[in-house]
Amino acid sequence: MKLRRMLSILLVILTVTTCAVVAGTAVASGKSADLAVTSAYQDMLAKTSAEDYGLAPTVNEGTILQAWNWSFKNIEANLEKVASQGFTTIQVSPPNIVNKATAGVHVLERDGKNGWWRYYQPAGFTINTLTDNAMGTKTEFESMCTKAHSLGLKIIVDAVINHMGCKDGEENETSTDPMKHVTPMAATYEPEIYNNKAFHTPWANMTYKEDPNKYSQYESTYDLTRNCTSRLPDLDTGSTIVQTAIYDYMDELIASGADGFRFDAAKHIETPDDISSLRSNFWTNTLGKVRKKYAGTNEVYAYGEILNNCGVNRPFSMYTKLFDVTDSSSYWGIKDAACNGSGNATPYYPSTNFTKANTILWDESHDTYMDGATTSLTTTQRGKIWALVAGRADITTVYFARPDDSTSTNACYNVLLGDAKSTSWANATTKAINQFHNYFVGQSEYCTANSNGWAYIERGTKGVMIVHLGGSTSGSVSLKNNNKLTAGTYIDSITKNKFTVTASTIKGSVGSSGVACLYYDDGSQPSTSSTTATSSTTRPTTPQPTSGPIGPDVVETRDGYYTVIFSNSMGWGGAINYYCWNDNDEYMTAWPGDAAEFYDTNDMGQNRYIAFIPEEYPNVIFNNCTAEGGSQTADYALFDHIGLYPTDETDGSGHYIVGEYEIPTTYIPPEPESSEEIIESSEPAPPASSEVESTAAPESTGTEPGGRTYVVGDADMNKVIEITDVTAIQRHLANLDKITDPVALKAANADEKDPLEIIDATRIQQYLAKIEMETNKNIGTEKVYA
Repeated sequence: MKLRRMLSILLVILTVTTCAVVAGTAVASGKSADLAVTSAYQDMLAKTSAEDYGLAPTVNEGTILQAWNWSFKNIEANLEKVASQGFTTIQVSPPNIVNKATAGVHVLERDGKNGWWRYYQPAGFTINTLTDNAMGTKTEFESMCTKAHSLGLKIIVDAVINHMGCKDGEENETSTDPMKHVTPMAATYEPEIYNNKAFHTPWANMTYKEDPNKYSQYESTYDLTRNCTSRLPDLDTGSTIVQTAIYDYMDELIASGADGFRFDAAKHIETPDDISSLRSNFWTNTLGKVRKKYAGTNEVYAYGEILNNCGVNRPFSMYTKLFDVTDSSSYWGIKDAACNGSGNATPYYPSTNFTKANTILWDESHDTYMDGATTSLTTTQRGKIWALVAGRADITTVYFARPDDSTSTNACYNVLLGDAKSTSWANATTKAINQFHNYFVGQSEYCTANSNGWAYIERGTKGVMIVHLGGSTSGSVSLKNNNKLTAGTYIDSITKNKFTVTASTIKGSVGSSGVACLYYDDGSQPSTSSTTATSSTTRPTTPQPTSGPIGPDVVETRDGYYTVIFSNSMGWGGAINYYCWNDNDEYMTAWPGDAAEFYDTNDMGQNRYIAFIPEEYPNVIFNNCTAEGGSQTADYALFDHIGLYPTDETDGSGHYIVGEYEIPTTYIPPEPESSEEIIESSEPAPPASSEVESTAAPESTGTEPGGRTYVVGDADMNKVIEITDVTAIQRHLANLDKITDPVALKAANADEKDPLEIIDATRIQQYLAKIEMETNKNIGTEKVYA
């Protein structure tokens, strides 16, 4: 296992190095002319890789992962996973200089203060280069963006531009002079703003007006745009000094590789449409100017955080003409529908304020998670909300990467700013929903919520997202075919259950997630399988325990068995057992089953256990039961190699509903008993096939190219596809060690698209890491040179 972990790490390093070598020359100068060249090249790479992962072509058409508090290095380390999960865009936490150290600081500190809130107190509008910064350096930001673009991913930045941070100990300061409140660090990092006192005066905190028929509103537009949000000194956004500083910051981010912005507290910055005494050209001279500069080289995307309303007599259209806007009112209706069956599961657009094209929806936000409004939502509930928002046509959606999947924020006391955890963003349900969203980009929708507790979104004529509203999650459904879905068999990409669609009905069974992502069974649905197993009558030996996070580990799979990793997320004591049976109620062993073996401890401190479960017994319950009792999961039907864990939600019998996450796998063929057996054998080796993967290359049949055999991807023709083939391609392209044999050149062309390029090295890396793609499907296939 240690060898495989090191190989995975090496693959990541080589991939990063590859991207840096290719793009480094054009990026180095940082000038706009060079940026255009770089962007064009990266767009080419992004197009290829985005198609490999099935990603949406633009930020606006895809789904966004809010990588909350993740460092640039940790984001870069997770890029392949993010892409494979179907997210098109990553939202980065504020990267500018802030008024307090973030390195070594927990998301929640024991003194009761929010460590994460430090990111929302700017001390300077430039990418942070201080050593006490948990996000990382500007160089790391640029590296992250370059690698992301090579995979077809986009990067947007959370931009805090409405205010500056406070000085320490100002909590009891009541002076109306804003300079008594602002952090003195601003004098160093924003001297123009600080020395010119470019803040709204007099300093005053927001006041609120309660209307029992509406959300809380600010007293006036003046109060909204001139007074302070959460006591933070409000910038004079109408001044040229502030606008220049913010424009330069946006320009720096885009030139460094960012693709756009999320604007924090957007409604607290005035617009050109406000009344004459309060309006300004802030947005024109910042975002508008940046978009104009990069027109044709980079689509600068933006959305604004606007909660509940825009204030008194201020329509959302003042902002939606500038950028996309969060529709929090619709979100709460969707959340209530998913969790308890009330609310509006499928809001209608266009509404008075929004169209689908300018709307942002969440599964939850970092604010609602931290302030307790959505903290208690289970993984299953958030999955259903995500299905209802990401299943829609044309709506851009943001998935919040929680630091922990429990229903409290207590884990945040032990999570450092910069950490990146594999939580629900990385599970199989989230992936299936994202893939559904991307697959049906540009296709129509028909939304329905019926009285039986089901909401469903028909997409085009060959897809439907089904979500159970409230209560228990799984069950049989019989729904009306509203949108003339093509009659036939449909496959749920989460459970692999088959649904039958007729001219009038949609019938089938939804699994424990409460979500079904259905595709017409014509072979075009996204693949979620990891390894194809063949039958065997010999039970494999469980590998020795290893330790470390889920991260780059590659788990062994064997013929005829499902490899299952069980995370003991509930901290059950005693042995962890797996109890298996088949559809004929034949049991593998008596209750409570066989003991799973310890595998490792993940980065959340949870012990994980491994079980090899014969394919003929695909139903499983994990438990720690003894004669004295214990806990157990609900029934789970296996369909692939997978990671499982008990969620904090139970079924009607008190059994824990199972959550899923993907595990990286590699197929290990059975080893022969001795090397002498291979030497003495006169039987020819079987050809490579899609059923059993082979890395052995055949012998050449002659010195002339014509008629010689080769294996796709075997660049050094040494009979084995391995990392040395990647190196051979890199050295050839760098003119260090040219491949002169025409057959070897043909073999090196891993994607079989002339000419030989660096992307061929990437395809081999993906093949070795068991990342299945259309463009590396022929690697390992024997061919004859013609």
